[in-house]
Amino acid sequence: MKYFRTTLNSLSVLLAGATLLCGGMPTVAQAAEVTEAQVREAVTAHVQDKIQALVSANERKYVSVQVVKVPAAPFHFPQAKTAADVKITAESPLGDTYSERSIIRVHLEAVDGSSREIGVPVQLVIKKPVWVVKNIVNANQPLRASDFSLQTKNVSHSYSYAVGSERNLSDYIARVNLRPGEILDARKVIIPPAVTYNDQVTILITNESGMTITVPGIALANGRVGETIRVRQAVYQRKYYSAKVIDKNQVLVEI
Repeated sequence: MKYFRTTLNSLSVLLAGATLLCGGMPTVAQAAEVTEAQVREAVTAHVQDKIQALVSANERKYVSVQVVKVPAAPFHFPQAKTAADVKITAESPLGDTYSERSIIRVHLEAVDGSSREIGVPVQLVIKKPVWVVKNIVNANQPLRASDFSLQTKNVSHSYSYAVGSERNLSDYIARVNLRPGEILDARKVIIPPAVTYNDQVTILITNESGMTITVPGIALANGRVGETIRVRQAVYQRKYYSAKVIDKNQVLVEI
């Protein structure tokens, strides 16, 4: 009898082991996993949204976002069932100021409140058609299309200043000497003033009733259209006015 009981006990142990091997016992739920690809997708979407404030709609096709690295991926959340139970949010200073490189702050939070936070480095790559100097252009010389060629260049580091086909070269003069091979920089060109210091100007003087008289004058400052400068009459040299530049060598005085 004792031998029979021992045999039954051994058989029970064997059956229990077989049950475990065959998967008869309840399984432990798997932790949710957020992959590197999911984080990259969230970061890329964040950056693309932010650059809308920095890059015009016509030029967004020239921009690509490169996620340099996602540290510590993948991320496991034991209390979440699926990756959909983990919320991914991103923050960055992009959108306020342009930066070729930036760190995106990524926050991952599961439904139970457990969370992770990482910094994801990204780089913006902008390749667009820009004006490249072909011939020497001296300071104060008008820009001519024949002195430039339109070439596609990587302007990621200088996007804010690189001048492309969106600007008409003939509107500008060089502020400094320009050398062959350099990308045209907006800081090196200016729109010439419509009125130049000491130039002769036509002064249109008008009153509230609509009466207008025209007198010759002298500009006492440079001025572009829309700006207000000081002028004086050419004949009565002690007669000064504050005048608004309205055209080439033409100013308006309202009294």
